[in-house]
Amino acid sequence: MTQIQKYFRNSFRSLLSSKNRKKPDFQSKLENANQDVSENRYSVLYLLNGHYHHVGCSSQEEAQSVQGSLMTDGNRIPVGIYDVVTDAFEWEIIGQYFHSQDSASEQRERLEEVLTMSRTLRRRDSSWEPGVLQRPGLFA
Repeated sequence: MTQIQKYFRNSFRSLLSSKNRKKPDFQSKLENANQDVSENRYSVLYLLNGHYHHVGCSSQEEAQSVQGSLMTDGNRIPVGIYDVVTDAFEWEIIGQYFHSQDSASEQRERLEEVLTMSRTLRRRDSSWEPGVLQRPGLFA
């Protein structure tokens, strides 16, 4: 089992265990509101002409749809989806297969590379309002 799979399994378990604990009513309402309205929570990372780019999406479904449309684009190569809240990266399906074939150290290096790139692109394109991505300028 790969390191990424273990990470996601442990994250999922901790999520389930945290859902089972009873939270104060006002706290759970606040968390639900933050999850529902997290604008540009996800970044779809892709390669174009050898350079990383991203598209901000507010829901996982929207991010998966954008990633699917990138798969049919002949110029852009989808890499995966970055979630800013959990600071996790989900590889595109073909990339996941090739990623799983690498050694554990290569997997960690590649994961760290895409996480760093995703964070850097989000920081570069963020506006003064936290959580809102702007379109990069023509010369960005």
